[in-house]
Amino acid sequence: MRGFSLITAILVILLINSLAVVLHFRIIRQWEMATRVESQLHSFVLAENGIEYARTLLPHLNLNSLLLGVDGTFCGSSADEWRSPMSFAESLRVDPLTWSPTCDDGLPAYNGEILLPQGFQAAGKGRFFLRFSNNPEETPELDEDFVILVRSMAIVPDSIRNPFLPSVKNSVVLIEARFRQEQSFALPSPLTLFGDSGNFQWEGALFETEAGEEFEISLVSLSTSTLYEDLMNSLAPGQIQSIRGPAIQDATSLYVNSPMYRHLFSSEVWSHFLDQLPAFTDSREGGIKFLPDGGVLNGRLSGMLIAQKDLVLEEGTSFRGLLLHLGEGTLTLSEQAEVVGGVWMSNLDSSGVDLVSRPLSLQMSGNSAIRYNQAAISEALALVPPTQLGWRILFPETVR
Repeated sequence: MRGFSLITAILVILLINSLAVVLHFRIIRQWEMATRVESQLHSFVLAENGIEYARTLLPHLNLNSLLLGVDGTFCGSSADEWRSPMSFAESLRVDPLTWSPTCDDGLPAYNGEILLPQGFQAAGKGRFFLRFSNNPEETPELDEDFVILVRSMAIVPDSIRNPFLPSVKNSVVLIEARFRQEQSFALPSPLTLFGDSGNFQWEGALFETEAGEEFEISLVSLSTSTLYEDLMNSLAPGQIQSIRGPAIQDATSLYVNSPMYRHLFSSEVWSHFLDQLPAFTDSREGGIKFLPDGGVLNGRLSGMLIAQKDLVLEEGTSFRGLLLHLGEGTLTLSEQAEVVGGVWMSNLDSSGVDLVSRPLSLQMSGNSAIRYNQAAISEALALVPPTQLGWRILFPETVR
């Protein structure tokens, strides 16, 4: 009987020990899985941060210089996964602190120096790497439509190594986004009129439009247009001299055939633009300002100004940047008021399937001026965030 009790006790102890060992390994396994999931989630969030960082960089980048890299020479697109900062196989094993790119195409740079070639470090462990590349519809080394891809690769070192894959050191997530850099209002002239008719008043003979070697006024028509006749009939013989250099061009074909401009003929684009515009306004000086009810401006102003209804630049007002007047009223430049940059005027009805143009209305007083300045226009356009056209997660089996 004693022997039976001893054997029973030993078996119970062994059973308890076995359960404890099994429970221990299950806890360790769950802890390892939780740690790996945490690393994977961290890398996913980090890759998303990379996309958002790229979004903030994009308005300030020259896309063709970006595609060629700091050395100005395209490395070629024959290598596998050339759009990614590095291959998936390399990213799983690499130490980000010792990695350096073999090709600088598409790597964001400033003043001729690659921005942090060892990646961008966020709070905590892990880094993300960025590479821009041209969209597949164009040649890899030359952008014309201002649409570009960016891949953000996040690398987070694993706290626990997989015993069956000892060479795998990192959790990696790769996200690709497709953006369009907004250059739709990169104006070809001091004054660009987008419409089919207009009412123009020119007071005095000393108002000016200055464009250097460019055309002073560009006309873009949607359908049968009397815009040129309306403009010329509004100018007295002495006033035509105020338009210096090459006077007026019909830029309709330029806009229709350009990937940068042609979407401006879509009513859907204008409806989306007006719906989203309030979200991008900025109260600080030099930002984007939207005046849906017009108003009266004075002093020295800058940035991007978008207005509807009656807008008046009072006497002596100076605005540097891009002024977009979207109709439903008159744009008035008073005595000695000036715009340094460019002025866009349209008066569109985008409520239907087809875009409909209503008459434009402009009044310029004596000694007022619109002086063409590409640098001022570029500075204003840099305030406009890029449009995101697509987004996807890439996996080793699908990346190329």
